[in-house]
Amino acid sequence: MLPAVVNITVNTDSPVPVRDQLIEQIGLQIASGVLPGNEKLPSIRALAQKLGIHHGIVNAAYNKLAESGMLEIRHGSGVRVMPRIGLGQSQDQADLYSLFVQFVEQANRLGYSKDEIAKCYQQFSNREKIKKIVVVDRNPDFHAVILSELQHHFSIPIMACTAQQLHDDHSLLRDSLLITSLYHFLSINKLPIDPTRFMICNVEPAEDVLKMLKGLPDASIVLLISVSPTLLKIGGNIAAALRGESIAVRTIDADDEKEIAYMIKHAQAVICDLPSKEKVARLAGKNHIDVFNLYSNKTIDLIKERLLKY
Repeated sequence: MLPAVVNITVNTDSPVPVRDQLIEQIGLQIASGVLPGNEKLPSIRALAQKLGIHHGIVNAAYNKLAESGMLEIRHGSGVRVMPRIGLGQSQDQADLYSLFVQFVEQANRLGYSKDEIAKCYQQFSNREKIKKIVVVDRNPDFHAVILSELQHHFSIPIMACTAQQLHDDHSLLRDSLLITSLYHFLSINKLPIDPTRFMICNVEPAEDVLKMLKGLPDASIVLLISVSPTLLKIGGNIAAALRGESIAVRTIDADDEKEIAYMIKHAQAVICDLPSKEKVARLAGKNHIDVFNLYSNKTIDLIKERLLKY
């Protein structure tokens, strides 16, 4: 298998370390599904040569992504995107009866009788319906963004928590649909999670916003506004990788209305998260704003489909 063509831009003149530029761009492409599971990436030296940077920088970025569970590095077989194990991948398009027979055979080998299998299925069929959605993200400052985007789409309660909170309180798993991204899968995959009530959701690749940033004239001023310091940092790193110092990127906390009102008069582009939208729109007046979403409409539809199934 040939390595994937990875669309990456780095700017060595940017104050953001090149390693961080690589991490944010590769991580976003994996989390958004642009780079699917098992996709082979360029070797460390090949990518370094393509980008004109030292191979040690690529090595450090790959290792960091491997630590987070997004990449798999094997000596002799290269670097691959971590496969999405247990997420309903096709098993050679086996029909339902064949899959069931395989399950029964395996259960029998482990000592379970036909009656025990039938009883287990009955327990599965009679279990309580999903009563809440639990979204896992290790950054607590992301939680407000997550809840703002999801709450108006669903009638059941939605809560956000960290992986540590989930480890400390397994009751959060009860009667819940658990949602996370590839960024956080490694931190929870040892928990007693029901795979029928668990989803890894892609994050929005924000292609329209990236295209807009690439097309801005040099010396443009860009405002990034969010309730999340982590989101501001990620956005700043990606903008730096795309344009370096050819544009001026200003990150502003959504609570700093005075700074937003002042800077918005001079900005050629304004990007904010959903929780900030109403405030920024009020301050922007007739100026156009771009709203960044973590979850696409397609992802929302997939969550709704899972709720109907289980």
